Amino acid sequence: MRKNVKQQLALRVLSTAALMAMVSSIATAAFADTYDLTKGSVTVETKEDGFTYVTQLDNTQTDGYARNDKDDVLHDYQDTTGVTITSNGKKTENTITVDTAKDQTTDVTLQDVNIQKDQWDSRSAAMTIKGEGDTEIELNGDNTLISGHYHAGLEKADDVSHGSLTIKDDLNNDNRTEKEKDESGYSTGGDTGTLKAAGGYDGAGIGGRKKEDGEESDACASTSDITITGGQIKAGSLIETNKEYPQTEQGGAGIGGATGHGNATNITITGNADVSAAGGYYAAGIGGGDYGNATNITISGNAKVAATGSNSGGAGIGGGDDGVGKNIRITDHADVTAYGGNQGAGIGGGPYRGGSVEISGNAKVFAMGANDGAGIGSGYDCSCWGNHPELVDTSVTISENAEVMAVGSYRAAAIGNGASSEQGKTTVTITGGTVTAIGGQSSIDYWDGDCYKNLASAIGGGNSDKVQDVTVTINGTTGNATVNASCWLDQESAISTGNGAADIIGYDKDGKSPFGEDGSVIVRMYNHGSYTTTGYGPFSKYEGDLTGYTLGTLYQTVHNRKYMEEDPNIDTSKLKDEDLHDWQLVKRVEPTLDADGYADYICSIDKCGQTKRVPLPKLTPEPSEPDTPSTPETPDTPDTPNKPSTPSTPDTPDTPSTPVTPDAPAQDGTAPADTPAADTTATAQNVAQNAEPEAAAAPAAAAALPQTGANWLAVAGSALSGLFLLAAGFVLDRKGRRMN
Repeated sequence: MRKNVKQQLALRVLSTAALMAMVSSIATAAFADTYDLTKGSVTVETKEDGFTYVTQLDNTQTDGYARNDKDDVLHDYQDTTGVTITSNGKKTENTITVDTAKDQTTDVTLQDVNIQKDQWDSRSAAMTIKGEGDTEIELNGDNTLISGHYHAGLEKADDVSHGSLTIKDDLNNDNRTEKEKDESGYSTGGDTGTLKAAGGYDGAGIGGRKKEDGEESDACASTSDITITGGQIKAGSLIETNKEYPQTEQGGAGIGGATGHGNATNITITGNADVSAAGGYYAAGIGGGDYGNATNITISGNAKVAATGSNSGGAGIGGGDDGVGKNIRITDHADVTAYGGNQGAGIGGGPYRGGSVEISGNAKVFAMGANDGAGIGSGYDCSCWGNHPELVDTSVTISENAEVMAVGSYRAAAIGNGASSEQGKTTVTITGGTVTAIGGQSSIDYWDGDCYKNLASAIGGGNSDKVQDVTVTINGTTGNATVNASCWLDQESAISTGNGAADIIGYDKDGKSPFGEDGSVIVRMYNHGSYTTTGYGPFSKYEGDLTGYTLGTLYQTVHNRKYMEEDPNIDTSKLKDEDLHDWQLVKRVEPTLDADGYADYICSIDKCGQTKRVPLPKLTPEPSEPDTPSTPETPDTPDTPNKPSTPSTPDTPDTPSTPVTPDAPAQDGTAPADTPAADTTATAQNVAQNAEPEAAAAPAAAAALPQTGANWLAVAGSALSGLFLLAAGFVLDRKGRRMN
């Protein structure tokens, strides 16, 4: 009884404790709140326990902490379902800090946030990302982040942040309805959240910050692992309140590194993101800051990107001043416009550096260099780094169905080398897509006895005092390839090593093609191309086309057989398998006994212009009529052979004597000793040998008769049989007697 009572009491105690715990948890936990940034700066921290805690300062409160609408003190306030921060569009200098522990993720929504730090008196970031874990920012409404001196607008510096940052727009502005998703899983439709992010002096728009006095490491200037999947983003070095777009006078990259060797690594723009970025003060639009490299920049999905390098120096997308643009990849349905800054490539290396670029899928790209920078490729003067080829080597690959238009600046190739690039190896490979390339124009082009000093090719080399190591390959292995290449002067150098050199594309004028037959290939080469633009920079009215550009005068076209087969106006039935041209005879010089002749052909395909000459060997003199041979003498008739004599008749053989009758065999079965068997046989043989063929039959028959005494086995057999019968009779007789 007492035991049951004790059990009941124990159960009651446990139940009461559990209830108290539940009540306690309900009291301490909180649903997601919206934090009013105008009340104070907000710190969002996700700790190792997986919970997110919010702290907000408010100088109007006696304890210094803000309250939510439930009058909860916002000091280490546990928020379980994400954090929304807003200023309702009101300008404030209060800041946001997100700190995430390793293996954790912090979700923050920016709703009409407007942070604008004083440009000269403040040295702090509008929003800072810290910690070992990941941060995801949802954009709702219109958001502005402008930082003070040395800091990025949205700051993610490698010295304090080692996780990833994702900027997205998955919800409508009301923060309740999820947007529809495209085939890649990225949000579409609904209202678009926006973000303007600008760094203060020497800071990036989104990315790194400049090293402060007393700091030892440059890691703060670099940034890594930034992904943008949605929203409308404008990022630059400085946004003035009366301007709608970033300026380019000072600061770091629009997205990437800050001044002071600020590198940018693993930057991805994808989904339906719409991004505009402008670099400031020797920085790239997207990529490295001053002396900063860019590595692994990917633009994919349905993203739309416009980027401009600094007027002081830097690529549109790629390296900053003195910076390499390595592993830049544009694919899927991405739409990209890139202007190089001073001496930088549109896409690729900054001044004095090379780059590697891959464009594939159905991407659409326009790229234009500035002041000696290539449209796609290297910046100006990759010549003084011979002991560091990795800094100046350049490669550009265009494949599948990509659509590319590239314009080289003064003395620079549209695709390939910038001006005065003499060291390093440059490789351009086009295996599909549509490519239009216009080499750099120059007002001063002169012949120095070896080359045109200021002439750049459309694809390949820029101008240089030395021969450039350039390889250009065009084929149709990944899709149909169409190339339109235009240089500035009359020289046939649209696709070449530069300096007015002859074209170097890999086709063989005898009709054998390295183009391959996997896809159609057509290459048109022009000279006297020109262009003008209506705007400069990603925030101009430029929409992916040039105004007033011309390819100039077509001087040569080459193609493969696949191209001819796909043209309904070309009859390929008469062509040989190895032919790549529809040859038409234009001139024939007959050979003579003294000289070779030839036949000249031209390809009848419109504007092809390819020719070939087939040699006709000189004639060989005809030989004289040979003499009629003399009639041979009639041979003598041979003598008649003598008639052979008639052979003599052989003598008639003697009649053989009658054989002696042998004696009867002895009782023991042995033959008599005087049996004449051997003599009889010999006689028969003698008769056979001496008789005529007809007469030999009788003696032969006689020889076949049985010979007495000749078969001892038969005699022995008969004797044994007799003995056996005698023995059997004897046995039977004895048996009969016993029975009786």
